Amino acid sequence: MINILIIIILVIILLLVSIMMIPFHIILNLGNKDMEFKGYFKVKWMGIRIIRREIPSKKEKKEEKKEEKKEEKKEKVEWNLDRVLRVFKLFLEALPYFERVFYAFLRSFSLERFQLDLKLGLDSPVDTAQLAGFFWSTASIVNLIPKVSIYMRPEFMKTTLEGRIELELKLKLFWIVVESLRAITKKPVRNFISEVRA
Repeated sequence: MINILIIIILVIILLLVSIMMIPFHIILNLGNKDMEFKGYFKVKWMGIRIIRREIPSKKEKKEEKKEEKKEEKKEKVEWNLDRVLRVFKLFLEALPYFERVFYAFLRSFSLERFQLDLKLGLDSPVDTAQLAGFFWSTASIVNLIPKVSIYMRPEFMKTTLEGRIELELKLKLFWIVVESLRAITKKPVRNFISEVRA
């Protein structure tokens, strides 16, 4: 009986580790025309779609109204100067442990694709031309990075800001989870979290 239990626990651990080692694909596709944003956000794992959200979401407006009502009902937690200073002090004590989590985030992300196509026009054609020149000179350097392409089209006849951004990232959760668990075992981190949640 104990052997079967150990085998089940090992299988669960191996399954969790494999889930954390196989990267998640995070895709953001967002376009803007006449100050109206449209696009989608998607998360995939091993080709299986886990999350897909349209932007803007139809549910957002309904949820905003519900949240406003909930906020009115909730008792407000007072954040006076003493509490802010106490939280800041606890944050500084916990910062070395949060740094490891932050660096784990940086190591776990890898850029698959970044595309930006921008159409920009200012009030003055001269300002538009100056900004386009600055953007093109910067883009010529940034576009040397593999998997990155940035373009900008100036619009001299009218004021406009339109564009499309496509971003695809890979994220492995293993080191983030390891460093987060390691951070939570430290007393300064636990004190900071409990003070913020109080």
